[in-house]
Amino acid sequence: MAARSWATSIFTAIGVAAGAGAAQLGLGYGLGIISWQPTGNSATVWVSSLAWVAWLAATSTVIGAVCADRLAGAGARVPDSDSRFGPDSVAGQALIIAWRVVVALAAAVGSLIIVPLVAIPSRTPRPDNAAPYFTAGGYAITGLIVGLLVAIAALAARAIAANIIASAAWLWTLGVVAVADVVHANGDTTTAAQLGTWQFTDATWINGMVNLPGALLMILVALVIGALAAWPAARRGEHRVGVAVSGLTGPLLVAIAYFLAMPALGEHDQHLSAFVIAPYAVLAGLAGSVIVSSIGPRGSRAEARASRKAAAAERDARSAAHYSEWTAALADAGEAETRRRDSDDDAPITTSSDSWAKEPVAVGAASVTSTDLDSATDLESDAYAPSRAYGKSEPAGRTYTSDAANRAYAEDTEPDEPAPAKADTKPAGTGTAKVTPAVAPLWPTEPAPDETKPPRGRGRGRGKSTD
Repeated sequence: MAARSWATSIFTAIGVAAGAGAAQLGLGYGLGIISWQPTGNSATVWVSSLAWVAWLAATSTVIGAVCADRLAGAGARVPDSDSRFGPDSVAGQALIIAWRVVVALAAAVGSLIIVPLVAIPSRTPRPDNAAPYFTAGGYAITGLIVGLLVAIAALAARAIAANIIASAAWLWTLGVVAVADVVHANGDTTTAAQLGTWQFTDATWINGMVNLPGALLMILVALVIGALAAWPAARRGEHRVGVAVSGLTGPLLVAIAYFLAMPALGEHDQHLSAFVIAPYAVLAGLAGSVIVSSIGPRGSRAEARASRKAAAAERDARSAAHYSEWTAALADAGEAETRRRDSDDDAPITTSSDSWAKEPVAVGAASVTSTDLDSATDLESDAYAPSRAYGKSEPAGRTYTSDAANRAYAEDTEPDEPAPAKADTKPAGTGTAKVTPAVAPLWPTEPAPDETKPPRGRGRGRGKSTD
C-alpha cells in the first residue's frame, strides 16, 4: 500500500510540474512576454525572456512537488501502522526526508518539459549569440535545479510553499495587467511585462540606475507577501524557523533569475533597476515573515500572560508558606522557652543526699566523699546517719550537715558496751551457739595504755562464745 502511494505521488509530481511549466510558458508566449525573435530591442527582450524562463522553471518544480505532497497526505510519508517508522523515530524522520527528496526530484523531472519548449523556438541565430537554443535550454535547466532545492524546503514548511505560490500569482497578475495596458495603448508587448516590477515612465531615477517607484513597489510587495503568506502558518503554531525564512523564498527566485540574466549596464534601464533592487526585496520579504513569526500562534500572548501570572502566584505562595513556617517555628521556640522557665520557677528547692555527696564534707581533719558513703552503705554502717546505726528512727530524706557528722564521729569514738549474746535456738549439744555481733565504729580507737582489757578485734562482731 505504501509503495502504491509513493508511486502515485511520484507520477503526480511529474504531471503537475510538467503541466505548470507548459501552462506558464504558453501564457508567456501568448502574451508576448517571452519572445526569441530578434527585434529592434533585441538585447532587452532577450534578457527579459531568459529571466522569465529561469523563474518559471523553478516555480513549476516547486508547484509540482507541493501539489503531490498535499494530494498524497501524511499516510504516504510515514506509515502509522509500523512502529519502527513512527514520526518520532529516527527511521521515520529519515523516511520523511527521503520522501521530500523523491517528490522534489519527480517534480524536477516533470519541469524538464520546459527545456525543449524554449530551446526549439530560440534556435534562430542571433548576432550576439551563435547558439541561442543552448543558452535558453541552459537557463531552463538552471532554473529547475534551483527549484529542486527550494521544493525540498517548501515540503518541510508550508509557509515557504505559500510564499512561492503567492509570489507567482502576483508576478503573473502584474504581467497580465502590464500587457493589457500596453495593448490598450497600442504598444509593443514584448517589452511591456517585466519580471517582478512595473515600468514607470517619467519616474525618478537614482544615479541613472534605480527606478525609484519601481524599486519601492518591489520592496513593498515583497514585505506584504512575506507577512501575509506566513500569517496562517504562524497562527497554526508551525515551526518558527520555517515561518521566519519563508518570506525570502519568493523574492529569492526573482533575484536569482535576474542574476542569471545579467542585464547589460546602461542608464535608465528597467531591467538593471530590477537587478539592483532584487536583493533588497529579498530582505524586505524576510523582514515581513520574521515579524509575523515573532507574534506566535493564536492565543500565544494570552497563554504567556496566564503563565506569567501563574508563576508569580506560585512564587508568592511559596514565599508565604516559607514565612509561615518560620513564624510557627519561632512561636514554638518561644513557647518552649516559656514552659522551661515556668517549670524552673515552680520546682521545689530540695537538698538530696546526692547533691551534698558530690562535695567533700570536712569531718575533723578528714574529708568524706560519695565513694566513702557508698562503701559505708555496703557495710550497713552509715556514719552520717548514726541514729539508724543505733536503732533510732529518723525521718526519711534527712540531711546531715557537718555539725551532725561531727557529733556522729564523737559518738562512734566512745567505747562500746559489749552487747548481750543471744542464745542459740538449737538444742543443746547440737552445735556452737552463734553470737550476734555489735556494729563496729567507722573509726575504731586504741585502748588506753593503763587499760587491762584485751585489744578489740577488727571484725564486725564481738562477744564470747556460749559454748
